[in-house]
Amino acid sequence: MTRLLWLFVAVWAPAALAQAAPPQPDIHLIWMGGDDCPPCKAWRTTELPQLLAAPDFKGVRFSYVTKPIRASVPPAAQLPPEVKPLKDALDRASGGRSGSPQAALVVNGQIYDYYVSARPAETVLEMIGAVRGEWRYPLPRCLQMAAKGRVCVEPAP
Repeated sequence: MTRLLWLFVAVWAPAALAQAAPPQPDIHLIWMGGDDCPPCKAWRTTELPQLLAAPDFKGVRFSYVTKPIRASVPPAAQLPPEVKPLKDALDRASGGRSGSPQAALVVNGQIYDYYVSARPAETVLEMIGAVRGEWRYPLPRCLQMAAKGRVCVEPAP
């Protein structure tokens, strides 16, 4: 009887634990900037390679959108296919502002944080870890920026 009990635990427990694990969120980082933006170029040269090489970045979708400094979120026709469905949400979150860089952290298809700076790879990895429930989000989140300045008009709750 004891062997049968151990066999049952050995077979059933891993399956039960696998089912109990919460689903991982769908995380998508959208980065918008261009070669006319020195901070954008520097971020792509130094921070992006660190992100792409980081084990914690695995499973995160990354989309690069070319956008001149003086432009707002590009028209849908100029967006990568995986970003096009988010065009309206990006327009709203950006507040219609121009300037680069702009970035959106999208979680499960919704804007989770919108920001207008070149955050270090370490900070972006902290943001992703927080979305996965590993710790607290490292910065105040913004759902909508003002049209001018670095002002958040709709902070996340």
